[in-house]
Amino acid sequence: MRPSDLPRPPGIGTGTDPGTDTDTGTDKETTVTSSHTLQARQLSLGYGEREVVSRLDVTLPPGRITVVVGPNACGKSTLLRAMARLLPPLAGSVLLDGRDIHRTPTKEVAAALGVLPQSPVAPDAIVVADLVGRGRYPHQGWFRRWTRADDEAVAAAMLATDVLDLADRSVDELSGGQRQRVWIAMALAQETGVLLLDEPTTYLDISHQLDVLDLLTDLNRDRGVTLALVLHDLNLACRYADHLIAMKAGRIVAEGTPGDIVTESLVHEVFGLRSAVIPDPASGTPMVVPLGRHHVTPSG
Repeated sequence: MRPSDLPRPPGIGTGTDPGTDTDTGTDKETTVTSSHTLQARQLSLGYGEREVVSRLDVTLPPGRITVVVGPNACGKSTLLRAMARLLPPLAGSVLLDGRDIHRTPTKEVAAALGVLPQSPVAPDAIVVADLVGRGRYPHQGWFRRWTRADDEAVAAAMLATDVLDLADRSVDELSGGQRQRVWIAMALAQETGVLLLDEPTTYLDISHQLDVLDLLTDLNRDRGVTLALVLHDLNLACRYADHLIAMKAGRIVAEGTPGDIVTESLVHEVFGLRSAVIPDPASGTPMVVPLGRHHVTPSG
């Protein structure tokens, strides 16, 4: 597939009302809403006999951006995997719209919940446009063919993630940063009401990190998509999160808005790090300044 084969998505450089089907003139059904809920109840998780997370209760605020932070091996990615139905719980349950996610048909889950795990693996020799197109799987049925709406969703996702010019390229040929943006495009093409992303800024330079987080914020604000992310950069987490969850050793130490919970004592408790917490000059959100043994101006 060539980039020129992909249609311009409605409302992007076409002058078309994004709520109108250009073939029929009828209003399209909005598929993305913030009405879906995702919760964990008394959730215990582990690998083999090793318990990593113990009896957690977590609720993702609908229509908001939740970011999970914590040191390595604290259980944050394990928690996200379980909420995405990628890891069965040892005890407890994950509820999607009040139903046990492990007892809900896969296609129903995929129509409501999108996932970008760590280090996903693409099929050999698949090209970018085809991989992004796989995000449309939940919208296909036994008798439903690929439609213009599918083309537009794929094109919009590729345009938003700046990979439209890579449409014909093999995913195997791409750099780590390009590949990550392609996977994000696939998740966006799925057009779900809830989207979980495990370290979506991995492999990206600082410019593309901000592009991706700004894109996800647009998705949240424009479509009401509920987002949950695992991030390592605490300052970006504070800037972009509506709701922050800080974890350590498989438990939640604190959760709430960044301005309410991020303090020097919390940073020390969770990360074992001395720091100064000051207002971010760009956003006014908390900014954590690490204090090491060197290159620190003496006080007084």
